Amino acid sequence: MAVARSRFGEFLVASGALKPEELAAALRHQRTSQKRLEEVLYELGILPEERLVELVSRFTGFPVFSFDEVELTPELQQLVPVALIRRYDVYPVRADEGELYLACRGEVPSGVVENLRRMTGKNVRLVLMRPSELEELRKFFLQGEGEGPVSEGGEGGSAADVLDAILAKAVHLGASDVHLDPEPDRIQVRFRIDGFLRPVDQFPLSLHSALVSRIKVLGRMNIAEKRSPQDGGFTFRPEGGRTTNVRVSVLPSVRGEKVVMRLLPSQERILELKDLGMEGELLEKFTRLLALPHGLILVTGPTGSGKTFTLYAALKHLRRPEVNIITVEDPVELQMEGITQVQVDVTSRKLTFSDALRSILRQDPDVIMVGEIRDRETAQLSLQAALTGHLVLSTLHTNDAVSAVERLTDMGVERYLIAAALRGVLAQRLVRTICPRCRVPVRPPLGEFLALGLSPEDEGEFFAGKGCVYCHQSGYRGRTGIFELLVVDEELQKLIAGGADAISLKEAVAGKMKTMREDGIEKARRGITTLEEVIRVTVSM
Repeated sequence: MAVARSRFGEFLVASGALKPEELAAALRHQRTSQKRLEEVLYELGILPEERLVELVSRFTGFPVFSFDEVELTPELQQLVPVALIRRYDVYPVRADEGELYLACRGEVPSGVVENLRRMTGKNVRLVLMRPSELEELRKFFLQGEGEGPVSEGGEGGSAADVLDAILAKAVHLGASDVHLDPEPDRIQVRFRIDGFLRPVDQFPLSLHSALVSRIKVLGRMNIAEKRSPQDGGFTFRPEGGRTTNVRVSVLPSVRGEKVVMRLLPSQERILELKDLGMEGELLEKFTRLLALPHGLILVTGPTGSGKTFTLYAALKHLRRPEVNIITVEDPVELQMEGITQVQVDVTSRKLTFSDALRSILRQDPDVIMVGEIRDRETAQLSLQAALTGHLVLSTLHTNDAVSAVERLTDMGVERYLIAAALRGVLAQRLVRTICPRCRVPVRPPLGEFLALGLSPEDEGEFFAGKGCVYCHQSGYRGRTGIFELLVVDEELQKLIAGGADAISLKEAVAGKMKTMREDGIEKARRGITTLEEVIRVTVSM
């Protein structure tokens, strides 16, 4: 039942799918990597996965199994031992009355199939699936079981090995944060994926001290200090993967020190503006604002709404050899080439935002990014810089775009200065996107229509994810932004300078500015997200 590698290669050449020199290159790479030929062909991009699976099917006679046909029940998950899944890369994907469907890449020893037949009492049918789909199945079946040292439950593996395995798994699953929570009898490991925390592993409490000490050493923290909060950071690179910046926070608790590690992508993964969810007219208006020679542009929203990543995408859009871009941040979350980044030290007050801004203005900048406007002095300096020939980008914590004016006023900034310098405010939230593998048309509950001010008779089509292995049964996979953009024109400048409140400003832009809720509803109609998500992130508005 195995795909004989040499014969499979000959088949690919004979069928015209590969040139002899392509096969030779793949075989050379295979000898050094010790991977299957079909894996090498996929990883090197010689054959796309759809074509590869089709060819393996023709060669082996195994049918191609659709991801939509996968039915993972609790009973199914008990049929095949995890050790067998890990060793032979096979996954139970469906069980009918007398048959067990086993997804594979094409290579399964006949003894494995026979043993499974005896163990389950079912006829084992081998089926093929795409490499990316098999990877998702691997995550599903081995999540919580761990890989490498993690599977040992901390026994026999060093703290360094366990930490590497935890971080590698977190990167692999696309987690933004890793939580290590000390419990009375264990360490609970949780990952935040698409904005939601999910338990993934547990370790003996005896490992806690060594694990925290390892993290402190890497993060250049004091390992002897256990009673005060500490912050630090380091870089991590999984085998064969990209470098990830890890920002660490250690907090003493009654059960011991709790650790949270935020995983930040390297420069190569900074998104383009269009990849953030900005589209059409809003994207066009925002890029026009970025093209201005001077003025203040604000990005607003609560913590975790993606403001900083929007600023980084904006800087990536502006980055050119002839443009001097300087940032002042607390902390520097992503390091970017071609940009000068300054990290402030608020704790010891050796270098505050205002101190850094004053120095930056003597560095002949074209574009200045201030990580966050937190006080009157920073606000005043940012606005003055915007009025003296610099494009200034920064963030504020406000619920919507219009409220940014009121927030600056509350800080003590003069309204005439705001009216003269402010060019635009982008407010945003992050919503989870519907899993593309299990998306189905739905009729949302009446309450969701009413909560968003929609008519119950609305005939538009909406969608939701029913839950599958690809999305870990959540119905969602990934996140995108919903936005509203306030462009400060002459009319708004007069209103701001004249002391107009937030209600008057909202009335002035009504009908001229698409709100975040309207952007979210539009994305829900297009099957990108759900009405439930739009309500969740805009409930306070």
